[in-house]
Amino acid sequence: MHSFRLSRLSSWRVYAGLVSHSAVRPHQGAVVERIISHPLYSAQNHDYDIALLRLRTPLNFSDTMGAVCLPAKEQHFPKGSQCWVSGWGHTDSSHTYSSDMLQDTVVPLLSTQLCNSSCMYSGALTPRMLCDSLL
Repeated sequence: MHSFRLSRLSSWRVYAGLVSHSAVRPHQGAVVERIISHPLYSAQNHDYDIALLRLRTPLNFSDTMGAVCLPAKEQHFPKGSQCWVSGWGHTDSSHTYSSDMLQDTVVPLLSTQLCNSSCMYSGALTPRMLCDSLL
């Protein structure tokens, strides 16, 4: 959310409830009025990588669209816990194609100790980050 993206605030829009990129229509969606980054965000290690988006108009929740539930501040996620992940990322190992449809799956969380080992992320994970087996 930080750096160059903040300077182009006028181009930010929120498209809530869509599960397909092809359903996005230019100049639709809720206009982002302000981006409030976490005050402790670190561009070096992406710690505290979360922000609030203030919209010009409110979203209308429905049976298929609602607010996200965030975990409690000190909630613990033990290794092996099942975690939902979703995104439009690459769907093949060549990183050539991204999915048009939102993808989701359940993955087990890995221990921070394993993820911070030299064969994985070499200490890059902070205590506020989660690591899953979808590497």
